[in-house]
Amino acid sequence: MVAGSVALVAAKGARKEGKVQARFRRLLEKVDGLKRRGRVWRDARADIDSGISLYAAAVERLQGLGRDMLGLLDRAHGDAGFSKAERKKLAGLIAGLAGDLVEAGHEDLKPLYNRYSRGDFDAEAAEAEADSAAVLRSMLEAFGMEFGEADVDSLDELKALAEQQLREAEQEAEGRRGRRKKSAKQAAAEARREDERRTTSKTLQEVYRALAMALHPDRERDPAERARKSELMRDVNVAYEAKDLLRLLELQLELERVEPARADAIAEGRLQHYNRILDDQARQLGAELEELELPFRVRLGLPPPARLTPADVTSQLRADTAVVQQEIAKLAHDLEAFATPSRLKAWLNGRPAPRGEGRPSQLDLFG
Repeated sequence: MVAGSVALVAAKGARKEGKVQARFRRLLEKVDGLKRRGRVWRDARADIDSGISLYAAAVERLQGLGRDMLGLLDRAHGDAGFSKAERKKLAGLIAGLAGDLVEAGHEDLKPLYNRYSRGDFDAEAAEAEADSAAVLRSMLEAFGMEFGEADVDSLDELKALAEQQLREAEQEAEGRRGRRKKSAKQAAAEARREDERRTTSKTLQEVYRALAMALHPDRERDPAERARKSELMRDVNVAYEAKDLLRLLELQLELERVEPARADAIAEGRLQHYNRILDDQARQLGAELEELELPFRVRLGLPPPARLTPADVTSQLRADTAVVQQEIAKLAHDLEAFATPSRLKAWLNGRPAPRGEGRPSQLDLFG
């Protein structure tokens, strides 16, 4: 590949690869690898979106059947042919299924849940969130945050207060840094970083100018070659705007602007500047890749160090969709069976009554 050719030419500058050349080669490989992984994710996005749509449609179908089951159980609860014990079991089933559906976004079913659970969905949800906020508050206070007498009973309120404290702490630290006089060592380091920034920008400009001169379409008489150079120049402009040194070097090598005879100058004179640019580019590409992967890491419960590929995501989506399809088939079968009251009574009498108060989780349809 072209990036490998760039590294090969750079390495020709010395008989034995030095530290700068070795770092340049590693950074080229790293940036090239990150770009390839990003392209794989972008190319697979249509398949992933299709898998997400199929999964969402299956979940919507399952929830629709869940609503149908609620209606059937609700009607059965009012049927005088069911005993008191059977109606108690029906009430537990209805409360559990209605609660799951409300949590899935079917808020119109709250009254049904409240009636059969003899509770209040909103009050229970607020209590559960307050408990979660109290636990998180204790954890944050253990790390040094202070909330004083603030009455925080929601996760959003707690998050807002925590973010405010972090901003205030950062502003205070920034103020202290601004008031503190810089030492000679700090001033020299800051001047060195600024010089490196200027040098990095100058290096990009030099590569860009060399390419622009070589590709200027107005200097080419042959129409076909002029069109080719115009297309290449568009690539150069895109790469320069993105500060994509690797792509600029690839184009430069393709045009034979980087010659083996000049490898010494490249290997020793500019590679340090190239390394700084490539290092920044690798960090940027890594952040972009993390952003592409994050929603799927959360879905699959994978920490950042674990390798994740689009194939992993599509495979998991297919597996999840298959599970939902199985639940659809089971629920559709139960709906057909329970339409006959005698079969519903027989099923009810074959399972234990729900224990305790609150929202029993009899059917885990939407977890």
